[in-house]
Amino acid sequence: MDSITLKRGSREVTFKKLSTHFAVRLKQGKAKDERMLEACCGRPATAVSHIDSAAPEKMDIFAVDKTTKLEETVDKLREAPATEVVTHIYSLDDTPGSAVIPVGTMTIQFQPDISMAKREKILAEFGLEIIEQLDFLPHGYTVKLTEASKENPLKIAAKLQERKEIKSAEPDLSFQISLKYVPNDPLYPDQWHLKNDGLGLGMVAGADVKAEGAWEYTLGSRDVVICIMDDGFDLSHPEFNVPGKIVAPRDFGQDDFDPNPAYEDENHGTACAGVALAEQNGIGVVGLAPGCAFMPVRTSPWLSDTSIQQLFQYAIDNYADVISCSWSASIWNFPLSTKMSAIIHKAATQGRRNKKGCVILFAAGNEDRPLDGVKDGQVSHQGFALHPDVIAVGASNSLDQRSYYSNYGPELTICAPSNGTPGRGIVTTDRRGTKGYASGDYTYDFGGTSSATPLTAGLAALILSVNPDLISAEVRGIIMNTADKIDQENGEYVDGHSQWYGHGRINAQKAVVLAAGEGDGNDSLPEVLFMEHRVNKAIPDLGDTEDIIPFPLDVIIKEIEASVDIKHTYRGDLRLTLKSPQDQGIILVDRSGGSEDNIIRSFRSSDEPELLNTIIGISAKGDWSLKIEDVAKQDVGVLVKWGIAITY
Repeated sequence: MDSITLKRGSREVTFKKLSTHFAVRLKQGKAKDERMLEACCGRPATAVSHIDSAAPEKMDIFAVDKTTKLEETVDKLREAPATEVVTHIYSLDDTPGSAVIPVGTMTIQFQPDISMAKREKILAEFGLEIIEQLDFLPHGYTVKLTEASKENPLKIAAKLQERKEIKSAEPDLSFQISLKYVPNDPLYPDQWHLKNDGLGLGMVAGADVKAEGAWEYTLGSRDVVICIMDDGFDLSHPEFNVPGKIVAPRDFGQDDFDPNPAYEDENHGTACAGVALAEQNGIGVVGLAPGCAFMPVRTSPWLSDTSIQQLFQYAIDNYADVISCSWSASIWNFPLSTKMSAIIHKAATQGRRNKKGCVILFAAGNEDRPLDGVKDGQVSHQGFALHPDVIAVGASNSLDQRSYYSNYGPELTICAPSNGTPGRGIVTTDRRGTKGYASGDYTYDFGGTSSATPLTAGLAALILSVNPDLISAEVRGIIMNTADKIDQENGEYVDGHSQWYGHGRINAQKAVVLAAGEGDGNDSLPEVLFMEHRVNKAIPDLGDTEDIIPFPLDVIIKEIEASVDIKHTYRGDLRLTLKSPQDQGIILVDRSGGSEDNIIRSFRSSDEPELLNTIIGISAKGDWSLKIEDVAKQDVGVLVKWGIAITY
């Protein structure tokens, strides 16, 4: 079987077997090269070449000299006593870096009413052994294949996905990441992204984050920790080598506690960290949140379901407040697995020392493509940036225009200043000496959404420095609500949102003033929280789709607004039901509208009290769900997005 289609997260993906590559994990040691492989496992059926190593999963990747010998090579290596896993490698689409490696483990989530005895019987049927029960995924387990397993994890997953006892079954994968860089401190005047005076070519006054206005309130607190997950950090750089600055360093690529660069080209993390939190020390540059603490976490060029779990669990366990990720999967069409989605949600809702949730940011990416859509016939689904708990960050330039490369779409949360023609690059920290992007200790042309993301992370840290009691969703709301609607002529803003800029370019001064509660009457923290999911879930003909928004605040509802955006060719087919955490169902739409297209509207308790007054006065905390049923033949549609705004 050269291809197989499986459900991953909320989407289906097709795994296509590569004809030239395979991966090996030894029971002891690593097959670091061709000689080591032969010494441990015997001579392969054909000549092979070592291509790469997926370090977190201790797997080495090889290519065969003759494609006709791939199956024989794999079968022979599987018989070797020294091998633990020998697997084919698959692609998920036709983009560069789209290869994935099944690592020999799976994530299985049972339906809640399945007994323990029945669960054990199903696991035994497929020769699966439990590694751990997942506290962040109800009824979820990580399991591994054993010698009793008669098929590979993809085939087992396909069979389990057909079982009514199983809610989800997904093979754990290793995949490559793509770093999102486009290649009174003396350099502060060059840091236009903090204060742009408009002097010089490629500059417009005010195309910045208004840092100085925010710094009147705080430079950031050492009690607020920004975790940057990236490729390596020059921790001896004077902008970071400051007492109390660095906390809980970790290297998941080398599996130790030294996240300094391991390879010659690991420059990205140092530059990202400087944008967020370079110390204000009179030496070079300054970050947006110079007073905050720095948790450097080095990743690997190859990640997996399990390593994503480990990364975010580490941030939770060590009390990160903000998590900044300037990378994505290299694969264009990359839906998150159930396990990945669940651990990110756990961090966003249970992280931080006060359990109010980590603020999590991912770069939107630099391929000038939709976050969720199709470009030039190629499907694009950037799972990390699309996660509903994540702030997806795009880039604008020093002229307050869209950076030409910045990915876009209705899912984009915000944008922040970065490079982009005909504007200027970002000045930030670089690896010291001749290593790094430049020959000195600083680089003058950093950029991409890689730079915009830690800049926004710095703003999140400033907000928490003045108001640590905010939950992560409130921080996100403040950033969105105080953003400047730049380029209104071309931004195509609809209801305050642009597919090119999100809710606008971040404004640190407005955001910090609002968080501190020191604005005027029109500039004070509202007692309303808006939660939105941009999901693009299919509504099948004569079927249904459902989505859940967890509301994090235990508050009494004074007013509520539910908003929906549904694309459908016959709205009279649809029934919409909103269900409260107390399991109280409210039918918002019941086959009304006849043959008209789409349902794009809001339902407000102030406008329709007879519809929503039964939930006024109850607690808002918990899972709110929207169920859409298609009850007539022929037409199909998509739930683009929906949300709830609760005033308390």
